[in-house]
Amino acid sequence: MCKPPNEGKITAIFPQCLTQDVAKADLSPPYSSSDLLVEHIVCCDTPQSYYCVFARCSLPYGKCPYCGRISHRVHSKYMRTIAALSMLGLPVIMKFEARKFFCDNQDCRRKTFAEQPGDEVFRYRRRTRRCEMVVAQHGLKSSSESARKLLSAIGVRVSGDTVLRDIHRMSVPSHQEVHEIGVDDWAFRKGVTYGSIIVSLDTGEVIDLLGDRDVESFRGWLDSLARVRVVSRDRSTDYSAAIAATGRDITEVAGRFHLNMNMSDCVKKVISSHYEEYRRAVRPEEAQESPTKADSRQAMFNEVKELQAAGLKTAQIARKLGIARQTVRKYIKYDSLPKRASKERIPYFLYDTYVEEAYRHGKDFRKIFLEIKGQGFPGTLTPFYDHYRHLSDGHRGFRSKQDVAEMQKSHDTGREPLLPIRQIAHIVDKSIRKKKMRDEEALIVERLMPLGWLRDIYDAAVSFYDTIMGDSVDNLTLWLKTYTQSPLRELRSFAYGIQMDLKAVQNAIAMNISNGIVEGFVNKLKAVKRTMYGRASLALLKRKMVFSDLCFN
Repeated sequence: MCKPPNEGKITAIFPQCLTQDVAKADLSPPYSSSDLLVEHIVCCDTPQSYYCVFARCSLPYGKCPYCGRISHRVHSKYMRTIAALSMLGLPVIMKFEARKFFCDNQDCRRKTFAEQPGDEVFRYRRRTRRCEMVVAQHGLKSSSESARKLLSAIGVRVSGDTVLRDIHRMSVPSHQEVHEIGVDDWAFRKGVTYGSIIVSLDTGEVIDLLGDRDVESFRGWLDSLARVRVVSRDRSTDYSAAIAATGRDITEVAGRFHLNMNMSDCVKKVISSHYEEYRRAVRPEEAQESPTKADSRQAMFNEVKELQAAGLKTAQIARKLGIARQTVRKYIKYDSLPKRASKERIPYFLYDTYVEEAYRHGKDFRKIFLEIKGQGFPGTLTPFYDHYRHLSDGHRGFRSKQDVAEMQKSHDTGREPLLPIRQIAHIVDKSIRKKKMRDEEALIVERLMPLGWLRDIYDAAVSFYDTIMGDSVDNLTLWLKTYTQSPLRELRSFAYGIQMDLKAVQNAIAMNISNGIVEGFVNKLKAVKRTMYGRASLALLKRKMVFSDLCFN
């Protein structure tokens, strides 16, 4: 062990610091995984106090990083300043005495080289391995700016960009030995762009994130991992086509969660197509007035027209029927039911800056709306009000309190209210899955049971859930035989889809494999995106998910 630095040497390094000897014992254990030897610690009492750690390499020789030859001939010495983990809430600076060695290998392209003390002090880095691990771990658990603030509180001063660089510096591990995987899609922007998340079912860890859910992309990923033999997926045909395109014997397993959700959607479609019969069951006195067309939109259109004729205002009709006000306005404007238009995302982000600046300068919201409408804004007034409500007093649509109170007054028509399709489907689904129900919900199901179409889809759904959650493949064959020729068009379509994906559905019943862990990681991915305020790139998201369970070692 070399002699600890004397007072003269310390004063030479820190001429304006009042120093105090902190420790003279063996301080190497924190760095036992490397060849780093801590010799002395000095507390520097400056306006910004910190500890200074003097260290050197414990090995008497150096190893050339270019050719691997060991050398004992020292060329020179120099001092490296490296940031380390804080102690007692104060920053720590390491003064590492690095040596340069001569390389005695005549074939080596370098004649001298600097020593690297194991894995603790990296080449060209200004922080120790332990410090970089802590920085990266904070960055993985929160946004870079939040990590910067937390690290500053414990004496590690870094910028948000440094936190991101440390995360991107981490290499994603290879998973060549993975045999069973689960795959599902996730949304960059819901309804616009999607990616794919891949999870190892062997270890329960996220393997990779893909920037899309295309056939070629997932096929290329499968080609890079030759040991994958089982893939648990949703009902997407893209993933199935990608697996088939590989030409390998890969077992496909349809996720039970997605199968149950598909059945729930089928129930909802059946209720939607028979909404008029539900209306007649709830209001039998209006049976003669009601049209016979099995179209929920048509029934809703008729309801709006009837309530309009009764003298109700737009907001009252919307609240009574449980639909949006803009839908009511559209129905009032037309004499007959308009065709369903494709829904497009309104590009509010193109107008945010202008709207905020105009409002802060005292311009009325309606005038602002008319101005951007003339510039090509595709939205309508009420959604525009709702989107920018944070700029005003918080009232819906920026209406006065008196107007809001007037709108909220109940208008009793003497008729039993009609439940929206989504609510009815939710109640029926709870009954099918035998979940706990309120008394009023159980009464609704009881009133609907005499309807033949509801009884048919109810029995089919109960039987399907029991089959999927069971362990008998024969029951699935029997279910398909029973309901393939069902009079319900939506149920026949669902059964046909099961037949087209029969092998994967059979594997879901026969094999003890679930895609539930993938769904859990999708929820976690959403939380990570929120911590990054939706601005995380694919590479950053991938590292945050892959290293989400990283522990300090």
